[in-house]
Formats: sequence, C-alpha cells, structure tokens
Amino acid sequence: MLGSDITPCAAVVRRIADFLPRVRKEIAFTAFFRLVYDPNEMSESQQERLIRNGLPVICIPGTRGADLSISPDPEDLVFAKHRYSAFSNDRFRQLLHERSIATIVTVGVDTHICVEGTVRQGYDLGYRMIVLSDLVATRQSESARHENSLALCGRYFALVLESNSFIDLLNRKSAELLKSATG
Repeated sequence: MLGSDITPCAAVVRRIADFLPRVRKEIAFTAFFRLVYDPNEMSESQQERLIRNGLPVICIPGTRGADLSISPDPEDLVFAKHRYSAFSNDRFRQLLHERSIATIVTVGVDTHICVEGTVRQGYDLGYRMIVLSDLVATRQSESARHENSLALCGRYFALVLESNSFIDLLNRKSAELLKSATG
C-alpha cells in the first residue's frame, strides 16, 4: 500500500482464507466489507483529511484498492463501507438486528484503523465483540500500533483470543447443544 511493506497483511489474508471454511457452518453468517472511498459517500471531514495528508487516495471505486483480497463463498454477505467501521453500513446493522445477533467476531486489516474502529463502535452499540488476534494485521511500519490496538481492544472493548481458541469454544458449544438435544 503506497510503498508500505504489507507482508503481515498478506500473511493474515492467507490465514483468514484457511480459517473461514473451518467455521462457516458454526456461525450465523460471514460478512465481508469493502472499504470504498467514493467521493459521493465520503463525509466532508474524510475528504478534508485526505486532501490535507496529500497522499494518493486508495480504495477508489473500480480500482484494486476497493477489491476484496479473499473471494467470498456464494453464501457469504458482501457489504461496502465508506467509513472505517463495519457498523457504518446501515444494512449490516439492520441484518444483525433482524437475526438477533449479539456477538461479532472481527478479523481483517488494518488492526489500528478498521478493526479497532469496528470493535469500538460495535461495543458502543451493545454488541459482544471478539477479535481473533492471529487473524488481524497491519503493514510492517505500523506494527507498534497493531500491538497497542490489540491491547486497547482487550482491555476495554472486546475479548481478544487466537482463532484456534475460538474454534475450541465453537466445538464445545456444539457438543453441549448436541448433548442437550439427545440427552
């Protein structure tokens, strides 16, 4: 990204791609979010920040920057977001409400921007937030911010755990449900 070493992000994308098939049948749904900087959808403050920073705008509609790094399965949901937080998408929030979903598991990049923004807003909206620490990353130059973000999320806004621990929790819950249904 703009000359940044994104090796940690590429590695986490591969881990997420390996993780999703292991949990899809155990969770309510999988949602992907494309960050799209559409000038017609951006707030005035977003536009001012981008101009003030003088950096090229990434995630422009129709460019690679707005593409997903993982191809969703047909049953996965794909949303566009024009802000850092996934909760900025009204349809996503409506779907969570309609399905009475109270727990959100978050993976992706950049930990200290989109992931933390989603976790903070979700927590403020009353959701139980989980961050899978081995399935979030940011570019190499921001690794200290990544670590700080995980610490903040774990201290104030979310349960932070590794993906294998999350899968163990899912397996225990499935076993308990099966035992109560047959027992």
